[in-house]
Amino acid sequence: MHIHFMGIGGSGVSGLATAAKSFGYTVSGCDLKESSFLKMVRGQGIDCMIGHDALHIDSVDILVRSSAVPLDNPEVAAALKKGIKVVTRGEFLAILLENKHKIGIGGSHGKTSTTWMIYSILCSAGVEASVYAGGKSGGKTSVSAGEPYVVELDESDGSIFKMKPDLLVITNLEFEHADFYKTPANMLKSFERYLLSERPESLIIGRGYDLSDKLFGMFSPLSFPTHDEIRHGNGFENRDQHNFYIKNGELFFISGEREIYVGDVAEPAHVLQNRSAALLAASVYLAKTGKTLPKTDREFWKNVPKVDRRFQNVGTWHGMTLIDDYAHHPSEVHALIEQAEHEFKNFCLVFQPHRISRFTAFYDKFREVLKNVGTLIVLPVYSAGEKCDGRASKELYEELKCGNDFVFYAENIDKAAEIIMENEKRFHASAIVSVGAGDVNTIFAKLMNGESR
Repeated sequence: MHIHFMGIGGSGVSGLATAAKSFGYTVSGCDLKESSFLKMVRGQGIDCMIGHDALHIDSVDILVRSSAVPLDNPEVAAALKKGIKVVTRGEFLAILLENKHKIGIGGSHGKTSTTWMIYSILCSAGVEASVYAGGKSGGKTSVSAGEPYVVELDESDGSIFKMKPDLLVITNLEFEHADFYKTPANMLKSFERYLLSERPESLIIGRGYDLSDKLFGMFSPLSFPTHDEIRHGNGFENRDQHNFYIKNGELFFISGEREIYVGDVAEPAHVLQNRSAALLAASVYLAKTGKTLPKTDREFWKNVPKVDRRFQNVGTWHGMTLIDDYAHHPSEVHALIEQAEHEFKNFCLVFQPHRISRFTAFYDKFREVLKNVGTLIVLPVYSAGEKCDGRASKELYEELKCGNDFVFYAENIDKAAEIIMENEKRFHASAIVSVGAGDVNTIFAKLMNGESR
C-alpha cells in the first residue's frame, strides 16, 4: 500500500512518515520547501518532492495531510476526485496503531519532552518500546522496535481524540489553539467528552492550570507536583503509593518501596514536572509487566537524549551561548525565561510570535510575560499559513519599549541579526535565546556567517 504525506517537512508528519515506512508501507511525501525534517526523512530513503502537484498522487492509496494543508489544495482535490482516501495525520496515526498497546501523551506544554523521557525510561528498564513524537531527539522523530508505542498526541486540530491509548498522560491543559477550539469552555468540553468516551485504563493529568485542574476534579486520576508545589517545597500524594516528596532540596518519587530521584528543586520546575510525569507513566506501565523503574540519578537525567528546539544549546557566538527554543504560548515563554534566568542571568531574547490567531488571543499575556526581559528583540508574527486579521507584533514592541533602550523591533531575521551584531558589547549578554515555533532559529546561522543584508 502506498501512503503519500503532504507536509512531510513538518515535525509531526515527518515522524509519522518514517513510522509508516517501518510498518512496511510504500511512502512518499511533499512539502513547500526544504527543512531539517524533510532532509531527515529523505535520508531514510523516502521519496520527497518540493511543492504540491496532482501528479504526486499517481499510484497512491491513502493521502495524509497535515493540518496546514487545506482541503481545497489542488493535490487534495485531485485525490478526492480519484476516490483516494484522504485523512489527517491524527486519523492515520490512529489507523496505523490500531490494536497496538499505546501510551499516549497529550497536553498544552511539555508533551514532546515527556514522550521521549517515557521512551528512554522504558528502554532503560529493558522494554523494547517504540516512539512517535512531534520533535526530534537524536536526529529522529520516531523509533520502531516493539510495544508499547509511546505516542505524542496533538490536540491542536483535535487529532488526540482519534486515539485510544491504554495509558493516557495529559501533561497539563490550558486554553490554546484559539483557531480550533474558539473558547476555553469548548476546549474543556472536548477533553471531557473524550475522556468519558474512551476511559483509558490508566489516566494521569498534570495540575496547576485552570482547565487541567477542572479535568482532575472530574476524573480523579493520578498526578504529580505543580509548579507552585515544587517551589514551595511540597510534594503530592497519589493513591496506590505513587507519591512525590521533597527532601533536602531534592524531589523524589516513591514507586512501591523505592525512592526514585527526580531532580534538584533549583532546576526549572517544568523540567521536574516532565520528569515526574514520565516516571509516573513508566511506573504504571512497568507494574503491569513485572518490571521495575531503572535507577535514576543525576547522571541518568543528564544522559536522557535531549529534544531539538527545547532549550537546545546550538553553539556559541562571540562568547555567548546560543539557545534555541520552540516556546510559542505565554506559559511556555514564561517557563523559558525562568530557565534562562537560572542558567545565564543576562541574556538577549529574540521573540517571534507563532500564528496570528494565537498572538491575538494571548496578546495581553505575552506582554505580561515579556515586560521584564532585560534585552528583547521582537520579530513579526510567523503566520504558519494563517490568513486572518489580528494584532501586530510591532504593537507589542511599542508597548514594551517605553524608553527602554534594550527593547528592539526587527522587520525580519536579517535585521535582528544586525541589531545583535551592532549592540553585542552593550548587551553584556551571556546567551542569545531564540523563541518561537517558526524560523526564528535561522538567526544563528546569520550570526555565524556574519550575514546582514
